[in-house]
Amino acid sequence: MFDKTIQPYTQPFLKIVAKIFVKFMTPNQVSFIGFFIGLLMCIFILFEFYIYAFLALIMNRFLDGLDGTMARLTVPSRFGGYIDIVFDFIIYAAFVLSFGLKDSSNLLMSCLLLFFYIGTSTTFLAYAAILKNYKPLLEDDKEEVINKSIYYASGLIEGFETIIFMFLCLFIPQYYNFLAILFSILCAITIIGRVIVSYKKFK
Repeated sequence: MFDKTIQPYTQPFLKIVAKIFVKFMTPNQVSFIGFFIGLLMCIFILFEFYIYAFLALIMNRFLDGLDGTMARLTVPSRFGGYIDIVFDFIIYAAFVLSFGLKDSSNLLMSCLLLFFYIGTSTTFLAYAAILKNYKPLLEDDKEEVINKSIYYASGLIEGFETIIFMFLCLFIPQYYNFLAILFSILCAITIIGRVIVSYKKFK
């Protein structure tokens, strides 16, 4: 919901850092480093090293924003755009799975949340895929703030809200089930909203 709102504030700093990193690294290398740091975060969660997991999450999200900014300063590649979104969804799912595996009392809510994650991700990707391949609809839509390799469909729950949820889980892990229930409800609302928007646009 707030992704496009915060982009104008994060991009100037990311561009400064990207101009330095692009001299000795490729955007794809940054993507892979960020991905492995994200997996390391999930391992920290399994061992309840929440401070380390929090730091790993910050680094993962920073690199996730940095790789795209670097790509736009050079020549964006389709593979780079592909792994960017794939790695995001894998880390989001692995985060929830980690809490489910760490404590059996979290398992039910983790399964439920993963179910809704599939719903939000499929409504997101299906909308983007159809819109990208139908130019009249794409030209009518002026929502994107920065150029990306995939169209980012708006919704109540987007990347920023997901990150906030992850931060809260790491700060107050004892309330994971409550947070998972709340986030599942918000994801359900997002799914319904995207289906309605898609119906109005594609019918």
